[in-house]
Order: sequence, then C-alpha cells, then structure tokens
Amino acid sequence: MYKFMFSPLISIIIPVYNGSKYMKEAVNSALNQAYKHKEVIVVDDGSTDDSWQIIESYGQNIRAFRQKNGGVSTALNLGIKQAKGEYISWLSHDDVYVPNKLSKQIEALNNLPVEKRGGTILFSNYKIIDLNSKVIEVPAIEKVHNLSKFSCSLYPVLKGLIYGCTLLIPKKCFIENGYFDPGLRTSQDYDLWFKFFQKYPIHFQTDYLLLSRRHSEQGTFSQRATDESNTLWLKMLQETADSDKIAIDGSLQNFYLRNYLQMKRVGYLEAATYSKKQLNSMMKFLAEPIFIIQQFWNQLKPFLAKILRVFRVLS
Repeated sequence: MYKFMFSPLISIIIPVYNGSKYMKEAVNSALNQAYKHKEVIVVDDGSTDDSWQIIESYGQNIRAFRQKNGGVSTALNLGIKQAKGEYISWLSHDDVYVPNKLSKQIEALNNLPVEKRGGTILFSNYKIIDLNSKVIEVPAIEKVHNLSKFSCSLYPVLKGLIYGCTLLIPKKCFIENGYFDPGLRTSQDYDLWFKFFQKYPIHFQTDYLLLSRRHSEQGTFSQRATDESNTLWLKMLQETADSDKIAIDGSLQNFYLRNYLQMKRVGYLEAATYSKKQLNSMMKFLAEPIFIIQQFWNQLKPFLAKILRVFRVLS
C-alpha cells in the first residue's frame, strides 16, 4: 500500500464495445492497482456480445453503466461525467495497466510543487503487446526525442508521442474545456490533447505504465481513421502558432520539412501536402533574395578580379 501526502481519488474509465475477448484483463488490471484510492467505471457502449454479462459479474467492485452504441467518445464522456475522482485515467478494454501505473503517477505529482499538482497532466512510456499479451515492441520516447523539447507542451502532440491510456488528467480539464467530440470516432483523443496541452502543465515519465494491445479489429486501421486524422492534423498545423513550431524544430522550414516526412510516413497525405506547400512557399521566398545576391556577386567578380590583378602588378 502506497502512502502519499497528496492522495486524490482517481476515476478509471473503461469504455467497452464487444470487448469480451480482452476486457477481463483490462478490468482486473484496474482493480489490482497498488494505488487504492480509486474507482473503476465501466461503460458498455451498446455491445452485442456478452460484454455486459462480464461487466455485471464484477458486482460492487466497479460502477457500471450501459448506453446505446454511440462510439468511444460518448462512452468516455458518460464515464467522466459520472466520475467522482479528482483525476481521470482512461483504459481501453483491450489494454492493460501495469500494477503501479497510478502509484507511479501519484508519486510524480507528490514530487511537483504544490501549486502545480492540481492542474498537471501526466503521461508516460508504454509497451505494445499482441493478441496473447506478449510484448512485441517497446517504444522508448526518450531515446528518440530530446525531452528538453517538451518545454513546448505541443511537442509531444505534434510528434504523435501520446498514447491516451497512459495519461492521468485532472477532471477540471474537461469541466473547463469540454469533453471528447462525439462526432469523432477515432481521432477524438488527439483532438482533445491538442486543446489540453496548450493550457495546462505537462509531465512525462519514462516509466512503462501501460501495455497497449495491437490487433486487426481496432478502428485505427480503418479508412475512416485515416480521413479523420488527415482533417485533425490539418487543423492542428493551421492553428499552431509559428512560435511553437519554431520551438519544436528550430525553424519553420525544419518544422514543415519534418512534419511532411512524418505525415507521409503514416499515410496522412493531405496533411503532408499542406506542409509541403508551406515549405515550398518559404523556399521560394528565400530563393528570390539568394538569386539577387548571386546576380550581384556575378557582376562584382570581374571588378574584383581586375583589382586583384592591379595589386599583383604593383607588388
């Protein structure tokens, strides 16, 4: 049992849609957290399998809600609005928390200045598992990215480094800024992180606090997910201040070049095209003065050559 001076109630929200294959592992990982000052809220989003029967089997150990199918955004919103906790921790029905997920995050909050505890958003590293819960990939954010860049809070958002189920979010962030957009089925998370990360302090932990399951049934592999992400990234690129873009990559040219390569790699071609156009426009703007300088230099070279020859004769 961990004991902390700052021990807020945490509400773990688990949205479920036809999750009978994996949800027991998810719910159990929430219930078995070493940090005990928590509640587990499970929302059945109109499942057609036996998910609701599994949810009912947990009895009073969880708070359960059931709704017509409306997508993960509506299920999360219902859970958050019903939550009694000061902090919100989202867990997908096919993912798994490590046993000390919450305790590690509360420990981090206790190490922050008192005035920052109530508003800081925490997130962490995670591991990727397969259908059989075997670890197949271990992203290490700190080995690829300079963590000092996180001083610009939009850096992890625009570099795509955030996995939503690693987050610990003050509930006040939702109360003050709104909830997940019900119209978004697959990009609702980054749509909200973009809003939150501009307004609140963030804290990244290198600890691996989540096991994220990868399988073919996930909506993130659909065409709708690609289309939604294209739209979202265009919006984020257009709304991000130039000062933040410069803070992220050192210059606007570097930002748009790296974003173009990033978007092209993940298949968000509309967002990639936008960055390419911005980059081309800047290069054209830079090319004109460079051309003028080159022309001036070409005219100046013969004159300088004559002067050099005179000096050689005199010497």
